[in-house]
Amino acid sequence: MAKKHVWDMDFSLRARVAFDLRRTALSHGWHQIPPFAWDDHAGVLALAVAGPRRTVRRLEVRQPRRRPGRALRLRWLGTGQAPPDGAESEGRALARRVLNLDVDLGPFYALCHRRKALDWVPAAGAGRVLRGPTVFSDVVSAICGTNTSWKMAVRCVHRLADLAPPDPLGTLRRYPSPAELARAGVQRLRDHARVGYRAEYIAQVATDVAEGTLDLDVVLDPRLSGPKLRALFRGLPGIGPVTARYLAVLYGRFDGLAVDSLVMKYIGDKYFGGRRATEGEVQGLYEEYGDLRALAYWFEFLGDVDPVTWRGWASPDNPRQ
Repeated sequence: MAKKHVWDMDFSLRARVAFDLRRTALSHGWHQIPPFAWDDHAGVLALAVAGPRRTVRRLEVRQPRRRPGRALRLRWLGTGQAPPDGAESEGRALARRVLNLDVDLGPFYALCHRRKALDWVPAAGAGRVLRGPTVFSDVVSAICGTNTSWKMAVRCVHRLADLAPPDPLGTLRRYPSPAELARAGVQRLRDHARVGYRAEYIAQVATDVAEGTLDLDVVLDPRLSGPKLRALFRGLPGIGPVTARYLAVLYGRFDGLAVDSLVMKYIGDKYFGGRRATEGEVQGLYEEYGDLRALAYWFEFLGDVDPVTWRGWASPDNPRQ
């Protein structure tokens, strides 16, 4: 087999405000699934994406000083004789997208300074939430995580990534394209990816996107309110209200709190003497945070646990310990 030509670029990116790469990479479970990989020892977030004409690209992001700051170093690799025109700009845009660097956290930080449970957030450079390189990857991964444990969802997404061609740049797997998942079909999604009943939903979304009858990029419109964005997500096969709220947070709308079993257990342990909280009790507890309630909950939670080990939540029944 002929050796593939690989181009390799190294350049910098400067965020508008100081932030912490580790806390952003580990803000939720996306770092555990394709197309991402997080190296906690080296402090490197890597992801693989498809390039033009069946090529593959890999982006590696690191923070030089391993503490909150504005400077990032990017390594951008691709298959081909030489980097195409605009490759550096594309690498920076991809980093800004997945790290949500363009979200204005000023109002949230102002809130954090007034709340003891959140006062650690601004100085720690936390508050941003990792999102995928495409809306399609976020939607399909979210469908894989509905009505199941996160551990099972991770396995499903890794098996989905088997349906994409191998990455010639390394061991990372890029996310399958809509056309690749559409070609796989419902039965292969069931048999190989083991996504169960979700196979029909994934195949439908993939087919509609591949055929051009569904444009998922409409969710990127910054003019969309939280309710309108969640309505768009809920209109997709396999997306219920909790998943729609979860996805909306990835796209900068924080006025809807996704209450699942983990949320109710954590809140029950912390505020209700170990009794499992109801959804109404959780929603009521964070109602005062208004349009920022989702961030307020999530970073209160991340202030109590380590996102790698899940240690720190003071409950003998913590299912993650």
